[in-house]
Amino acid sequence: MSTAGWCLVMALWGEKYSSKHVNELTREALRLSAGCVSVVLLSDRFRDDIDPRVQQKAFPSFFDREDFFAGGYVVKLSMFDRSVLPADCRCVYVDLDTLVTGDLGKVAALIRDRNDVAMLPPGNLISFGVIRRLIWRVSRGRRFAVGNSSIVAYHSGAQPNTAELFREMYLRGDGALVHMRIDDLFVSWANQAHLRAVPRSLVAMFRREFLFRSHLLFWLAQKSGITGRRRARLVAITLNGEECKPAALARLAEGAVIRDARGRIGYWSEASLGPVKARIERLAARLQ
Repeated sequence: MSTAGWCLVMALWGEKYSSKHVNELTREALRLSAGCVSVVLLSDRFRDDIDPRVQQKAFPSFFDREDFFAGGYVVKLSMFDRSVLPADCRCVYVDLDTLVTGDLGKVAALIRDRNDVAMLPPGNLISFGVIRRLIWRVSRGRRFAVGNSSIVAYHSGAQPNTAELFREMYLRGDGALVHMRIDDLFVSWANQAHLRAVPRSLVAMFRREFLFRSHLLFWLAQKSGITGRRRARLVAITLNGEECKPAALARLAEGAVIRDARGRIGYWSEASLGPVKARIERLAARLQ
């Protein structure tokens, strides 16, 4: 397996995100990351205002179906399609609502075997690993850990290929897909034997990292030196959830409460967020 470099992969369709999101993510990734040899954008159409360093590629024809762009975003499985990826290359897929804060090459380095896949882990104590794989095997694939596909590391030469597996199952009408028409679910199920977590010391979801279910947990995190040191090492923060988008956060008054759909709370202040607050404000300004 080649470890000479890695490929940054993104996807853009519809009107929710724009070329500015692609260009900003590309600029920061290439500025901060080592060893990125190519950047691929999967897109529903060619856009003439995309950074010229980005290779624009149409979604593979199989995934270019109206129902695949809705709901569970099956179209994201095209990130694994060999036709759009460089051969024999580690890849890091990143959602466009991601704040890049460091070297994404560290995420690519999690891939040590061509069949490895790394995702953001479930928000529970067991996560991925031996226990989860045992449950998956004993249940014959019916029970498994589900990760988050905001950031996924993988290899273009994996066997079996996740995109090809979905295509084969879909075309033969496999009943299992009734419950797995969500990209997170299918990626997790198809790769459970080789799935590993992207460590929280590398990538964090903003909602899990900076929002808490009680004021006590918030206070304990603020007082913990371990938390501060870990946050300083993060290479990316995913801003999923409408209330956590840069524009929504930047509109808040200093010290305002941030509350997500699950009732977690945090505060829009430098004391709570550290340098991440200024980074989000700069990103929001550039995306206007």
